[in-house]
Amino acid sequence: MKSFLRTAGLIAGLVAALPSSAQEPSTNALVLAGGGARGIAHAGVIAALEEMQVPVDAIAGTSMGALVGGLYATGLNAEQLKLIVDNMAWEDAFKDSIDRDGLPPRRKSDDYDYPSSISVSFKNGSFSVPLGLVQGQQVQQIIKELVLPAEHIRDFNQLAIPYRAVATDIETGDAYIFDEGNLVTAMRASMSLPALLAPVEHDGRLLVDGGLAMNIPVQVGRNMGGKRLIVVDIGTPLRKRDEITSILGVTDQMLNFLTRRNSLDQLATMGEDDILINPDLDGIGMLDFAETEQIYQRGYDAAMAKRDQLQSLALSDSQWSDYLAARVLPVSDTPVIARIDISNNHPVRDELIRVRLSQKIGEPLDRQQLGEDIEEVYALGHWEIIDYKVTEGNVLSIDARAKSWGDDELKFGMNLVTDLEGSSDINLGASYLWSGLTDLGGELYARGQIGDTILAGVQFYQPLDVKSRFFVVPQISYHDQDATTLGPEYELDELVGTWRVRRLSTQLDGGINLFDSVQARLGVFRNKGENRADVELGGNLPEEKYDEGGAMFSLRYDNLDDLYFPTKGQFFFTDYSAYTEDLGADANYERWQALGQAAFSHGRNTLILTAKTGQSLDAPNQPNNYYQLGGLFNLSGLSQNYLSGRQMAFAMAQYQFRLSGDTVLPFDMPSYVGASIEGGNLWSERSDVSSGDFVNAGSVYIALDSPVGPIYFAYGRTEDNLDAIYLALGWPFLSNMHMLGR
Repeated sequence: MKSFLRTAGLIAGLVAALPSSAQEPSTNALVLAGGGARGIAHAGVIAALEEMQVPVDAIAGTSMGALVGGLYATGLNAEQLKLIVDNMAWEDAFKDSIDRDGLPPRRKSDDYDYPSSISVSFKNGSFSVPLGLVQGQQVQQIIKELVLPAEHIRDFNQLAIPYRAVATDIETGDAYIFDEGNLVTAMRASMSLPALLAPVEHDGRLLVDGGLAMNIPVQVGRNMGGKRLIVVDIGTPLRKRDEITSILGVTDQMLNFLTRRNSLDQLATMGEDDILINPDLDGIGMLDFAETEQIYQRGYDAAMAKRDQLQSLALSDSQWSDYLAARVLPVSDTPVIARIDISNNHPVRDELIRVRLSQKIGEPLDRQQLGEDIEEVYALGHWEIIDYKVTEGNVLSIDARAKSWGDDELKFGMNLVTDLEGSSDINLGASYLWSGLTDLGGELYARGQIGDTILAGVQFYQPLDVKSRFFVVPQISYHDQDATTLGPEYELDELVGTWRVRRLSTQLDGGINLFDSVQARLGVFRNKGENRADVELGGNLPEEKYDEGGAMFSLRYDNLDDLYFPTKGQFFFTDYSAYTEDLGADANYERWQALGQAAFSHGRNTLILTAKTGQSLDAPNQPNNYYQLGGLFNLSGLSQNYLSGRQMAFAMAQYQFRLSGDTVLPFDMPSYVGASIEGGNLWSERSDVSSGDFVNAGSVYIALDSPVGPIYFAYGRTEDNLDAIYLALGWPFLSNMHMLGR
């Protein structure tokens, strides 16, 4: 988004004009069809028209045609349009959230939950979901920056070129023609592809992509007074049978049927003097934004191929100069803000928004900084859309609209690690997050899980200030998992078996969020639990109930771009606990653990370095004090959590290659191949810890970043020739360590 704002600023600097009045009755009307990425061809057509000095007196556009046509209508020239399409970050346009490294620590911690991206909300006693995968926060701000010089114009006949945008009323199926109002709203509504971009509410209607009703708005161009129409049909080709391989393929084919049928109806109304331009876009899909240069060139070539027909419309040099000059007047001054008003229909305080705005009263509006500030507010997660406008009297109005589907989230998840030989850790669970419960943004989080590891817990996160810097978190949880005798604590001829380690915990933390990446906590805890024998193969396992109580400190630094398949950034988490008899512990001792990770990439190649450790000082030799190793990326080749001990160290280097390219869609399923080199071990006493004792291991794997979480299929082997084939779902480090401090 920031890079795009810089591009928009460059464009704004190049624009030297706005319209002074409506043109004379239209002669040449440019009609631009919808078609996703294929619509980039419109910019190439416009470049050819300018080169031939063919004037455009009116523009009617649908979807992508409305976007390109709308930009041209504001006074941009072909060169500036080319600069935009070359620098447009399309992947930012079709998502709402900012990059992960810019999220506040609390929202980053959502990733430590189940990694599934599928969730539902509740509203009025029933399940509720958004009206689109993307609400349009980013694309709306991008369009706003691009049309900035003309944003104040409400009569579209007063633009540099009279303009119409076509949307579809989803209730009636009729075309809705924008000829006045907010230019950003018109362009945004016209390109609201159903299910992908949420509909736009306007004038009592719910509007979606205009292609469903009128993909090639020939009649609209005619109604604008166009005596000669220049119609650009970028086509909506039907998929072949072998190309319909998913629900997305079926949906796309259905939309193609609808758009192509109404397109043919519109093309049938063209007159003999009208000119039809059909760029050859064979092999180009509606989402192929990576092919921008090729699409643009094909549009240019198609227009130039009609040179003989278009030349009759061309102006002489002097007429062309007059045509351009007739459209311009000096750019208006940047407003000096007299007041800031906030419209916020969410229960949280308006001050949560106001305190994050850098704009000062009495100073010129800094639109780039305001855009960044709105991103920061939006990242809090309470709102569906946040927009702004400058109203009469230079009042900066911020409009923050709460999520229409509800401010809670129910997520179901599964984590699984199996070596396909009978050893496995399989768990099913659900989590529930209810945010915005207090005017400072307090939220309730609950989680339950059944399977080999049983979890249940609830916590309430309460910010203490409007900047959400300080917070308190009371919580209660139950944890029940396996621990084995295998490792340094017992000899094989002494005891062999597994325990169930059960712990009921209560904890009260206070903490601070620093910047977007650091969170520190101090707290006190009181736990009660038991170590209960589960499997006994070589004698009776010792069983005991235990009490734990003490103080803790944790620190987390997280600026990874992706928690599961990072390409850049670092992650560090450490947790220190001092157990004391004064707070109810059975003994005085200390324990701490740490996990660090860093990712470095070049192109599709990524190196990921990981290290973790767990240390105990004077801790009793009991399973509740054990750390564990074994499993995928945790000494690959061993079964899950195969070894246990009071001291642990582990290090790993991974090489990972992304097989699939990027996509502009908000849902991406990239695939990877990779390999790891690992080393680690467990010890009984801290004085015994030595890297010279490391057991070496490694793995090769293929992976998929799916909507239900990371999926791995891997082969692992240790230096002792122990090996395993793994199937895993979930983030391995969450399976191998305690929760990382949500």
